[in-house]
Amino acid sequence: MPYIDINVNSRITEEKEVALKAALGEIITEIPGKTEGSLMIQFRDNCRLWHSGENGCPIALINVMLLGSAPKDAYKNFADRVIDLFREELGVDGHHIYVKFEEVPNWFWG
Repeated sequence: MPYIDINVNSRITEEKEVALKAALGEIITEIPGKTEGSLMIQFRDNCRLWHSGENGCPIALINVMLLGSAPKDAYKNFADRVIDLFREELGVDGHHIYVKFEEVPNWFWG
């Protein structure tokens, strides 16, 4: 099960949230064995994020948690596409987007 926790310091409209959700559902397939069918996404907008002592521009922190692991090139391809997506949809400069991956060895759901 992949889980994506999105934190941005700007507002995400319902329309943008739906567009981001749809795009992330497709982008998650960059990671072998992961599909939108098991993807959970959380959006947190209007967060009080600061980067390099500033908060006057759009900033995004995207935490991606995965059951198991994946090849490094899959993570890079995923991150590159997510960075492009957040630039395009929310106007976040590439220097203000962080994508973090966490490999979780044990994850249970029901």
